[in-house]
Amino acid sequence: MPALRRILPALVLLALVLPASANAASSFCSPTGDFCYSAKKRDGVVRLGLGTFSFRGTVDVCVTAPDKTRSCKPFRLLERRGFYEIDARWSAHFPRKGPGTYRVTFAARQVGTTFRPAVTFRLGR
Repeated sequence: MPALRRILPALVLLALVLPASANAASSFCSPTGDFCYSAKKRDGVVRLGLGTFSFRGTVDVCVTAPDKTRSCKPFRLLERRGFYEIDARWSAHFPRKGPGTYRVTFAARQVGTTFRPAVTFRLGR
């Protein structure tokens, strides 16, 4: 039973963060399941998300546009359903720089690391 208590939050986190048709370019979970992050389109809206149960605080989200300009914003992890998460609408926080592939990185201030690999999303015209 103790193993189930440890694995269950990770499975719930995966179900909430990953899209139904996830691919490597749009989401990533750590091998231990401590955190997952994604850039995915949901109902026509690009959402940037990170979920964790292993750290708290502020996460810097940086988006590199197709024209190579980079914009970063801090987001506070909010507690929801027993873990901490960010769920931000990309267009509300970052500039649209035309069609192409956008690259997203997440960096946890408290942990002092930028998570790799980056995730991406693509915009059409």
